Amino acid sequence: MRFLGVRTIQIASLAGFSWGGTKLDEVPAAKSRTCPIQIQRPEQVKNDVLLSRKVINHLDRSDLKLRLYQYETCPFCCKVRAFLDYYGFSYELVEVNPVTRSQIKFSTQYKKVPIIRSGETTLTESSLIISQLGTFLQRPELSLDDVIQMYPGVDSTNEKGKPVVNYPNKFFIMKGKMEAESNMAAAREEREWREWVDNWFIHLISPNVYRNWNESLETFRWFEQVGDWHRAFPAWERVLAVYVGAAAMFMLSKTLKKKHNINDEREELRKACRDWMAAIGPNRQFLGGGQPNLADLSLYGAMNSFYGCSAFKEVILEEKIVEWWRRMDSVVKNHEGRKKLEARNPIVQKQ
Repeated sequence: MRFLGVRTIQIASLAGFSWGGTKLDEVPAAKSRTCPIQIQRPEQVKNDVLLSRKVINHLDRSDLKLRLYQYETCPFCCKVRAFLDYYGFSYELVEVNPVTRSQIKFSTQYKKVPIIRSGETTLTESSLIISQLGTFLQRPELSLDDVIQMYPGVDSTNEKGKPVVNYPNKFFIMKGKMEAESNMAAAREEREWREWVDNWFIHLISPNVYRNWNESLETFRWFEQVGDWHRAFPAWERVLAVYVGAAAMFMLSKTLKKKHNINDEREELRKACRDWMAAIGPNRQFLGGGQPNLADLSLYGAMNSFYGCSAFKEVILEEKIVEWWRRMDSVVKNHEGRKKLEARNPIVQKQ
């Protein structure tokens, strides 16, 4: 029983918010991709790591050599992927085993995902990663290591009294110059809604996806499929992850629902979608105006983490937000922010 208990805790950290369900074909697809970016699925293990896939933009001159360690359907990982894809970064993907976590054994202190490595540099926490890489795009004169120094951590304790490191400015983009008042107001709005995604919207996903045992089991079977577990993990670990994980998350979702004072999970999700559309208003395509900002990308990524489940069909497809989602799906899959990255010359990292 101790074995199952340990594994349950590990799997729960994986699946707190994930995909589930079926009927993907009922969601209208975005227009065909027009950007010549390659996606490879290597079959060979290299340096004891099997890549889930490799995204290659031959015009990416940043020389970052990014590798993302992730769970395919984790909303925090989905946020980071939405950012990387929209801006056209080249990167490698490694699916982390939810039972052993052997793929991230190099990270001795931080055991969550997403984790990004760039050479010997390690980035953690989804919103911090997005802000650091966003600043990297805005400041072509700086290396990634220079940018990281702008986001100092502060030692603190969480609600359980355990030591943690907080990053007070993790939602800020360090542009390095004074901006017009209108631009400052837009940046403030972007930060506020990025925080809303992390602190509210993502908390609505778990109660909606794991409402009952059937949906929870369905979710983990979907997890197994979209995460390509059959390529990376042995059969016994897949079975353990599906059934123990489904049971753990079914129970945990009830705790999360109570913790966040969620009464009717479907209605709260609908309200969140309406709040977002009210913020955009009738005259903007995106919160960022004519093109997505980081809040748009964060919410789109979080929503994609339950794209295949019944909550998406019952709520997202029935709300006005679906038109925004389709626009986002198109611009992200076509990497329409890639020109900013492609214009950047590589910076030699400091020794």
